[in-house]
Amino acid sequence: MITILNPSRNPLAIFENYLNDEITEQLNGAYTLRFSIVLDEEKSQYIQVGNIAEVEGQYFNIVKHRRTRSESNEVAIAVECEQVSYDLLFHLFEGGFIHTNTPWVLMNTALEGTGFTVGAVQYAGYVSIDLKEGVNARGVLMEIAAQTGCELYFDKYTVSLLTRRGQDRGVQFRLGKNLKGIVKDVNGQSGEVLTAYEIDVVELNTLPEFEGLEYFELGDTVDIIDEELGINEQQRIIEYSYSPKRRINSKVTIANYIEGIQDTIYRIQTTTVGKDKWMYGVRIGPGEGIVIERYDKMARSIWNADEFRMQKGNGNGSYTDSLYFDPINQEYEFVGIVRAGQFIGGRIEIGNNFIVDETGHMKAVGAEFSGDIRASTINGGDIYGSYIEGASIMGSSIRTAPNGERIELDPFGFRFYDDYGARRVELGTNPQANISGHTYYNSNGQSEGLVYASDGQLHVIGANGLLMRAYNSGVIFEGVVDFSNATVIGL
Repeated sequence: MITILNPSRNPLAIFENYLNDEITEQLNGAYTLRFSIVLDEEKSQYIQVGNIAEVEGQYFNIVKHRRTRSESNEVAIAVECEQVSYDLLFHLFEGGFIHTNTPWVLMNTALEGTGFTVGAVQYAGYVSIDLKEGVNARGVLMEIAAQTGCELYFDKYTVSLLTRRGQDRGVQFRLGKNLKGIVKDVNGQSGEVLTAYEIDVVELNTLPEFEGLEYFELGDTVDIIDEELGINEQQRIIEYSYSPKRRINSKVTIANYIEGIQDTIYRIQTTTVGKDKWMYGVRIGPGEGIVIERYDKMARSIWNADEFRMQKGNGNGSYTDSLYFDPINQEYEFVGIVRAGQFIGGRIEIGNNFIVDETGHMKAVGAEFSGDIRASTINGGDIYGSYIEGASIMGSSIRTAPNGERIELDPFGFRFYDDYGARRVELGTNPQANISGHTYYNSNGQSEGLVYASDGQLHVIGANGLLMRAYNSGVIFEGVVDFSNATVIGL
């Protein structure tokens, strides 16, 4: 019987009629379930990735299913499942897993927040797990098993670490008794000759006349006897496949090594980039991360979680940074020319003399512009140039030249100077006297006269004399001419 559960482990459907069912488990390796059903409208809808298949009290995630229509128009669904420890593949430690403690503590650390719990742990010593690259929780468990030489046992959502699974029950697999077929596999690819046997067996324990006898489990030590092939050995069951529906014709792999660890390590070493090993200019290691180097040692890149560097080389293995990213300290360095269509960011600071803050305010020691400068307000000291155009110019002083003949404008007035720097004309106001006007000076800076307005009148005053002359026409007076306070000559 196979029960389909939703992710909350609530029952959805029960299948009693199914085909091609098989559970396969390896020591410290895969743990899978396969079965097929015929499509029906009521139950087949629950065969979905993410749901759980419960068989013999064990939970398996549905990870794949395929539908096939036969010539008789019958639709079969082939389902593939992984024991729920499959979920641990997606619980990642991005910064790696580097800890030293007892396996019980390390396993609890690895399983924290996953919904899994730690069961029996039969190893009390300390171990060090140093996985700098991104690793998942299942990978951490496998590394703990490898470091301790122990074996993992998954029971639903509980994980145990046993010194050894199985035992020696005195079971024999013998030709003519319970051994139906045998394949002997000798492999020397790893440098060590490894021998394994794939055996088709009849599980006599399931037959009434052998009930309670010839029982075996994964991890058991068994005898293999085939007189015709000259085989008489004692080894362990490292893989076990059987039908949960009719557990009689099964298959076991028997060897003196655990294939799930040793053979996988060999394949990784020969087909992928190993730690600190070069392959096509790429090296991956725990010290620097990913290193990519040109064949002529003229360029190199280094990537890891802490930094990113692009370096220029001299061809002899010496490198200097051209580009350096330090995300932890938020420091980014460039050497050479940087070209970009657009820069968007916060503060720009070059040395101690050029700063642009987040509000757009710029502070600089000096600047040169070949084009236009447009601003609503300019505040500052001296401005030198040939042409200024704007809506408003504000400042303490405007001067057309630093010395000699010039014009000056400041909050106190408007003045004209001659070639020798003497003040000759001044336009201004006297708020205390309530007057405004012009004052004229000689080359010695002495006042020659002034024209000013006061109390509704315009005054024209000469310091020594006042001459009013019209060369081509007469001088015209209009209004009342008052000579009462004057001495008139020439009438």
